[in-house]
Amino acid sequence: MDIKALAATLLLLAVAAVNLIPGIVALLPDRTVALYGIGVDGGSMTLLMRHRAVLLACVGLGLGAAAFVPSVRPPALAFAAISKLSFLALYLMTPGLTPELQRVAAADLVALALLAIAALLG
Repeated sequence: MDIKALAATLLLLAVAAVNLIPGIVALLPDRTVALYGIGVDGGSMTLLMRHRAVLLACVGLGLGAAAFVPSVRPPALAFAAISKLSFLALYLMTPGLTPELQRVAAADLVALALLAIAALLG
């Protein structure tokens, strides 16, 4: 494996981790307070947050696979970029968000840059 391929693999694994971490909410919905600065009181909001966690974990698993299977990279990069860009767009359109969500937006911005670099490296 050449240095460019190794760098792309490591970047994809890093962004995969960023997506897998929130997956914990699927199993432990009370973690939404620590991750997002919001509590969920059961019912509908818990369902939505747990579903979001599963979707983020799926993106993370896809990126993890893409790190080692080059043919999986284009769709994995596309789904991850759509996920990051959509959150950032919605974040920018929504006033009065928590500091934790500001941290999520910053992490997504960095992750988006890492995805772009990984895509350029191959």
